[in-house]
Amino acid sequence: MQYQLLASDFDNTLVPFGEPKPRPAVVKAVKKLQAAGGRFVLSTGRGYCVVHKEQLGGIRFDYAITCNGACVVDKNGTIVAEHPLTNEEMYALVDFCEDYNYPLQFNYRDAYYAYCEYDALKGFYDAMPKSGLTCLDGEDQDRHLIDMPHAAFVVMPPQELAHFNEKFGHLNLHFMQVGGVGKDGWCCYDVVRGGMDKGVGLADLCEKIGLTLADAVAAGDSANDVGMLKAAGLGCCMSNGTPDAKAAADRVIGDVREDGLAALIEELWFDGPKAEPSGRDLGSAWGEMEKAGVSE
Repeated sequence: MQYQLLASDFDNTLVPFGEPKPRPAVVKAVKKLQAAGGRFVLSTGRGYCVVHKEQLGGIRFDYAITCNGACVVDKNGTIVAEHPLTNEEMYALVDFCEDYNYPLQFNYRDAYYAYCEYDALKGFYDAMPKSGLTCLDGEDQDRHLIDMPHAAFVVMPPQELAHFNEKFGHLNLHFMQVGGVGKDGWCCYDVVRGGMDKGVGLADLCEKIGLTLADAVAAGDSANDVGMLKAAGLGCCMSNGTPDAKAAADRVIGDVREDGLAALIEELWFDGPKAEPSGRDLGSAWGEMEKAGVSE
């Protein structure tokens, strides 16, 4: 079977942690895939506003699944499908985070806006200059009068998630932990509407462009890739991936630092040798996420 589309996660799938862009072999393979008529889809927890061309090493995606599936765009940034937060969902997050002074940002089309604790969030991003992430001061809380955000980002102690759900559980918001628990005992969470994940974004995209999920290959390495790995016709987890991502995948492929994605492309699209998983044990990707601060 000839697959029509490859959807790839960004951090530690397309680009190794700590490196500024994809390695040359991966860039070459993706461009070769596209020249042969395949479509390359970037799939990330990041918003479109912080997907920077220089971090893609010359790769030009055909589509991007952003905000963990809540917003799908084409190569020009035009929205193909979207599931923005509602006013009620926004107000619940603002109400809770204001009460306890927890940093809260909303991910809009043009930028990340911090609605609560801007200085804390700005300092968080400034400490990771290579991440390409930043935010604007939105503490006047009026940006949503223009349009609605597709996702939110919250920093709080993990036990507070149960506290939030006691009050606002009826909203069924989907909290996805990003990285490990910090030294202060707090965690970072991406937040989208209930039922949203990268798998939904992939399904939306396939429907819009006239493909089926069976036509799609997905590659990822961590918890927020699980839905996409399960949804695709072929789900592939990097050998450096987390146990839950490996369990969700149809197969495990090579390590990101051994150009595992390039080997997969050569195998599936150009009848190359089977892309065997790496034998290296680099430890849990969650540990690397904690060191890097953010994974998308």
